[in-house]
Amino acid sequence: MALLANYHTHTPRCMHATGSEETYVQTAIAQGYNVLGFSDHTPWPFSGYESYCRMTTAQLPEYVATVRELEQKYAGEIKIHLGLEVEYAPAYMDWLRDTKKEFGLDYLIFGNHFCNSEESGIYFGKENPEPIMDAYVEHAIKAMESGLYNYMAHPDLFLNRATEMGEKAEKALRQICEAAVKYNMPLEYNMLGESRRIQEKRAENGLCGYTYPGFWKIAAEYPIRAIIGCDAHHPEELCCVPRQNSVRSELRGMGIQVLDTLPGLD
Repeated sequence: MALLANYHTHTPRCMHATGSEETYVQTAIAQGYNVLGFSDHTPWPFSGYESYCRMTTAQLPEYVATVRELEQKYAGEIKIHLGLEVEYAPAYMDWLRDTKKEFGLDYLIFGNHFCNSEESGIYFGKENPEPIMDAYVEHAIKAMESGLYNYMAHPDLFLNRATEMGEKAEKALRQICEAAVKYNMPLEYNMLGESRRIQEKRAENGLCGYTYPGFWKIAAEYPIRAIIGCDAHHPEELCCVPRQNSVRSELRGMGIQVLDTLPGLD
């Protein structure tokens, strides 16, 4: 059996998740996880703008302290890592480098949610994808080039409201795969996206949605590395181990290398 790890876990600080950090840890242990990584949505040092979907910079020290305390408390039962899910925001990249070092963060997940910055940029997953595909790909490639991120979450997010996977969308997905190979960036099979796609019947309503099966058929044509992420916003969203095992087998059956754990994290 593969090691069971999830590096994509949120906390209530992002204002759209529930459950204490300890409840996530206890749920993960009960489900048989060997590794749990917390990667709540990063704060940014906004000036005059109040986010609706992330912690503030003032909350970051307490987030770090809480996760590190749980890491010590549950040592021997489960390995806990500390990270953040982070966009590529050009104006704040120096801040991000300094913050990662200052707080000793173990890893960063690249979540390509907003164009440039949440303050003024569009959310990629809520728009008609046709006009924003170029920007989505540009942000993805620049993030990979930066060397700051350990993997890319939900790489097909921009298909969330797409009504078809046309030539331009396929080109965008291929560009992301090519960059992932060039920069050795693992791509995430997002369990939450799959769950939402099914529960909200997005395919039946004429939407591609994410996690989109057609993306992984394209990805299989490239020597990419995949990693499975729960993207858990509620503790019970860690309770998908049988499906994770199925996904792992399906991807490997397509010839895709699936990582059990993130390289570089002990």
